[in-house]
Amino acid sequence: MADERPVRRSSKVKVAEFLAAVGEGKVFTKLQLFEGVPGVAQADRRMRDLRELGWKIDNYKTDPRLQPDEYRLTQIGTRIDLGEQPRESPRPRISAARRREALVGADFACQTCGMRAAEPYPDEDQTAVLSVHLIDPTPPVDTDLSNLRVECQRCYAGIRGGTAAPTTPQDVLTRASRLSSREEKRRLYRLMQSGRPERDEVDLVFGEWLRLGREDRVDVMLKLAGALIEDD
Repeated sequence: MADERPVRRSSKVKVAEFLAAVGEGKVFTKLQLFEGVPGVAQADRRMRDLRELGWKIDNYKTDPRLQPDEYRLTQIGTRIDLGEQPRESPRPRISAARRREALVGADFACQTCGMRAAEPYPDEDQTAVLSVHLIDPTPPVDTDLSNLRVECQRCYAGIRGGTAAPTTPQDVLTRASRLSSREEKRRLYRLMQSGRPERDEVDLVFGEWLRLGREDRVDVMLKLAGALIEDD
């Protein structure tokens, strides 16, 4: 007897199916996206993931004619909803000169935990080794300093290999709003602007913010700025 159980589809496949139904050149809202893929909590994040597969989706930052809650599907990429397999893309290359520039800009310290190159970890017999990687590897690859991140091996492994659910923009914004004083919020905002972490509760939130994509970082920073203005 044949197994008639339904095939489980990933969240990304469900979002691709919704976008393909919308059609190239058409505008849709964030609400329509979430309603179109019920049960997918981070549909907007899965939609951004599709850009790595050739899907081109504009928002108000790339097309000023769009409203903040609107998107336009400019081009359909790999049809993973139809079973197409993505082509392997070449590994992004960061030049030695640009890596050096990033390390110098970070003062040869991990931009997440603050450990300096060759500094011993206090809780184990190991020293910090720094690496430079892309924050957003979405093609076309941008190797500007704003898209580069310097991290020690523990922070890099924790982000790439951890089993915990990835931090969302709302997670960061919620923790930021719970900071106990206005001064802490101001300090967090200054850290977001400078890109230099420290090691207290404010800096832990700042470290999580740094792990977001570029668009999400700007969005959270602007919302925190709005909250500060409302508190005045």
